[in-house]
Amino acid sequence: MLQRIQTVYLMLAFIASALLFSKLPIAIFQLPNIGDIPFNIISKFQNPDLSQDLFTNVNTLPLKLINGALVLLTFISVLLYRNRPLQFRLTMFGFLASVILIIVMFFTADSMQNQLKVEAQYKLGAILPLISMVFLILASKAIRKDERLIKNSDRLR
Repeated sequence: MLQRIQTVYLMLAFIASALLFSKLPIAIFQLPNIGDIPFNIISKFQNPDLSQDLFTNVNTLPLKLINGALVLLTFISVLLYRNRPLQFRLTMFGFLASVILIIVMFFTADSMQNQLKVEAQYKLGAILPLISMVFLILASKAIRKDERLIKNSDRLR
């Protein structure tokens, strides 16, 4: 049913992962002669003074694809409330996608740090995949608990 606690956890994970598609910065790089440059999933990274790309080697397409898969998996998991084993598997795949997103996100930010030779200041966008992971873990525990309860009630019949 939609009023179960795992639906709340899955919706919170969905919202946390969907917020990354906004202009919420993951990190900010402070360049001495240009100023602050925010790094988020939808940035183009162009230098307004020189009209050329600042980060020629940085590709945010993997971040967009992984986060899109995470958003899609959590939304589909919400809709599969009648099929708990499949909902549990999709939640675990969402957890795996969240781990991969964190790894790719910090790898991309690290490559930008090396390219620009400045330190990154991580912002709320870097924490959102971790929040999503926590909610996916809580949802998977609630799904497992529901499945055990149903199996126990079927056994008593």
